[in-house]
Amino acid sequence: MVQKGKPAIAAAAKPRAAGEPAEATARKIAILVDLLRTRSLALADATARYGISERQLLRDLQELRRLGESLGFRIGKRNAHGSVELADFAARPSAVVRGDRAMRALVRELFKAFGAPLAPFAQALEGDALGEGFVRVVTPQLAEGAEVAQTLRTLTDAFDAGAAVRFRYKGREREVEPAVTLVRSGRYYLVGRQRGAKAAWRIFSMDEIRGPIRRCGSFTPQAPPPEYLSTDAIGWIKTGKQIAVEVTVSERLAHTAVSRIWQHAQESRRNADGTATLVFSVGDVDEVVRWALGFGPDAWISGPPAAVERARELVAEIAARYSARRSVRPSR
Repeated sequence: MVQKGKPAIAAAAKPRAAGEPAEATARKIAILVDLLRTRSLALADATARYGISERQLLRDLQELRRLGESLGFRIGKRNAHGSVELADFAARPSAVVRGDRAMRALVRELFKAFGAPLAPFAQALEGDALGEGFVRVVTPQLAEGAEVAQTLRTLTDAFDAGAAVRFRYKGREREVEPAVTLVRSGRYYLVGRQRGAKAAWRIFSMDEIRGPIRRCGSFTPQAPPPEYLSTDAIGWIKTGKQIAVEVTVSERLAHTAVSRIWQHAQESRRNADGTATLVFSVGDVDEVVRWALGFGPDAWISGPPAAVERARELVAEIAARYSARRSVRPSR
């Protein structure tokens, strides 16, 4: 008997259109797809879902096992819980299913990162094809064959295998249990738990990871602390004591600055002269300075004095870089 509310694949016999698969064939494909998605199938649920007897379901599974012998997958016998499992699949099509799911999840997260107004677009990706929406996300692409791309693949394989890794980072040897990869402004970062005397959660820029990357034992995966998964555009770098840094934005871009949530803890105010001031809590002053420089002369560090001095130093370094180069007139 079919459970109420669950459509059965089996239906009353009716003529098939040309090219339409036989009912039994469609059912076996559906069973295999279910196994690919969840790697487990409860027999009681399956008989109700497909509208067939348990005996028929067992026959279908036996036929799929025979197919698996030549196609590279293996379906186990019924276990004590009344379920069967996809024990192995050499071609790993489940990875394809996960890849599609991961891609959709990634794009949804990109939309979410822009804030609540774009939440409907994230929800729309639940069923719609990728790339068909009105709003598109544009971000730098990782070049195939680049060193960072190879680092990402190596770390992904280690994570999938539950293996810790050893590599050099900023001149020091590190042992790390990889947990998450973050992509920010086109750059890739590894969030992982560093082993050793100074064991702690850390963020590593993949651009600065130097190989060879070697595996060094297994580990039990742990979720990083929430602050290491922050969706803030500013203040996500974890270095030291948090300080408040003020950025003033010109009247021309004041509306743009205050209309966006750069950091959930930010403070924003409009000033009498038309400018706007934003206050960020950060552990790395340079992170805010670099952000302000992205607006050119329309944004500047306005406090505290130590942060202003640091901004002045960085601007002086930039100016020195340009003044050291002579302009060359193109030859005609």
